[in-house]
Amino acid sequence: MNTGAFAQEQIGFNDYAYFTVGGRWDKNSAFGENTGGAFYPKVSLSLVMSDMPAWNSSLLSTLRLRGALGKSGLQPGAFDKFQTYQSGTTTLGAGLIPANLGNEDLAPEKSTEFEFGAAMGFFDNIMGIEATYWNRKTIDALVQMQFPVSGGFTNLQLINIGELHGQGLELKFDWLTMDRENISVSMFATGSYIKEEI
Repeated sequence: MNTGAFAQEQIGFNDYAYFTVGGRWDKNSAFGENTGGAFYPKVSLSLVMSDMPAWNSSLLSTLRLRGALGKSGLQPGAFDKFQTYQSGTTTLGAGLIPANLGNEDLAPEKSTEFEFGAAMGFFDNIMGIEATYWNRKTIDALVQMQFPVSGGFTNLQLINIGELHGQGLELKFDWLTMDRENISVSMFATGSYIKEEI
């Protein structure tokens, strides 16, 4: 069972500035009994500088700046919090053995990410460049962990542990080399850099 609520509002100013704020609240039956709901807020700002009344550039025909900050989550599996058993056989006969160990403290994996970007078009958008930088931090990462078998269990158990840090840069370049009535030719190139740490 999943219960949630979502709200979002966007405010625009003179068709070149846009501000968005929103949030989502989730409560899922996959969360452990000792875990409450999860709230994921977000906020973003987009400025289309080339749409401002005072903009006048023959070289830079389009310029857009944007930035965003928000949270997201990854839910555990539907039955990960429950302790389950499966049938087994031994030389002494049939019986039950542990399957999933369960975890009443399971919480969703939560990520916080911010990004900044810019898009530029040159010479009536014949050439364009787009760049985006992002940075993400994940807490309560969902990991299958092996606990000492002296406790009587040999199976892995899903728990929340550790942090993940990641950042990256994405670049895109496009060029409309030919634009005629019956034919058009365009070229593009993309590249990205990603660094992640556990």
